Amino acid sequence: MCSNIVVYFALGILFYLCCKMGKLSEFLNLKDQDECWLVSKTRGCLNKKQPSATHVAFLKVHKTGSTVVQGIFLRYGLNRNLTFVVPNNKSWFPNIISINESVIPGYNIISPPKNKTFDILCFHVVYNRSAIQSIMPKDTKYIGIIREPFLQFESTIRYFNFGKNQYGNRHFISNFFRNYNFFKKVENNPAVFSFLNNRMSFEFGFPSHLFDSFDLKDVKQYLEKLKNEFDLVIINEYMDESIILLRRMLNWNVKDVLFVNVNVNRKRHYLDHTKLKNISLYRRYAKLDYELYNFFIKRLWRQIRACGDDIIEEISYFKLLRKSLEKFCKSKGKSFLKVEPTSWSSSFSVTKDYCLVMKWREILYLTRIKEQQY
Repeated sequence: MCSNIVVYFALGILFYLCCKMGKLSEFLNLKDQDECWLVSKTRGCLNKKQPSATHVAFLKVHKTGSTVVQGIFLRYGLNRNLTFVVPNNKSWFPNIISINESVIPGYNIISPPKNKTFDILCFHVVYNRSAIQSIMPKDTKYIGIIREPFLQFESTIRYFNFGKNQYGNRHFISNFFRNYNFFKKVENNPAVFSFLNNRMSFEFGFPSHLFDSFDLKDVKQYLEKLKNEFDLVIINEYMDESIILLRRMLNWNVKDVLFVNVNVNRKRHYLDHTKLKNISLYRRYAKLDYELYNFFIKRLWRQIRACGDDIIEEISYFKLLRKSLEKFCKSKGKSFLKVEPTSWSSSFSVTKDYCLVMKWREILYLTRIKEQQY
């Protein structure tokens, strides 16, 4: 038995080598005309003549590393006085628009200031294209994020501490797979309130009937719909690659997309027989999430391939830059980090104050937005 997590990382390396050797079309079983279509139609390659995008709808999916990406949009918008879609939630978590429905003007979001329209949506909400379109400009870029499904599932259990009354989270996971029909009955609700039933697919707005009765034809049809509606779906396991594609798509500067890791679980992950068995069981349970993940991980690398070898070089540069940034932000010496100009960016500096801003909690960002916006 082999862990699908290991397989996906191996696939990533193979994709990378294929990009360098120009043989990605063979790996993906694409015909010549398909490759030409990708080059001409895939969004994501840099066009410096286009103005920087300022209208973004980001689907912040739970436990996918979405807080890191959200921080990029929050900093960009605050620095340019852009208008955010702000949750109208006074009863519980003020940073969440909704965990079970999309945006509803006058109900779960605060109206924009007078004579202004929304620029950025990046707080938790369930995807519904028509609802989001009704409040966002026509030229809005739609961005999503997903994660390897079992890791997302495991992270959810740790975060909400579902195993606190069942001898720990590890025991809860094993017990869940032995009795998940029982758990579903106890919860007495469909995916709408469940964080364990294909949660990523739920937040991407999959039709409700697919959670009860898996239909591959309907699933593929909906995935094609998402592909046409989302400019980019970020893959957590390939965060740097995704962020560079995002930068080119939005025509932003390198400094605009810099980030440091936040909300990271410092515990090491070990693969043993029990965990491998649980992963195998979860693949059968979370069919929708795995279809979603498999579909968009291939699309991500198609988009990267369409940008040519230059993007591979930029990704390598960005990874090194981020390592230097992490080291600088943790150091007690220099007061600023100077970044020399490259073919992708002009020279810029990062201060220790900016390091602190990159580590702000979501609630602090929201407070600053309300002060600035209203």
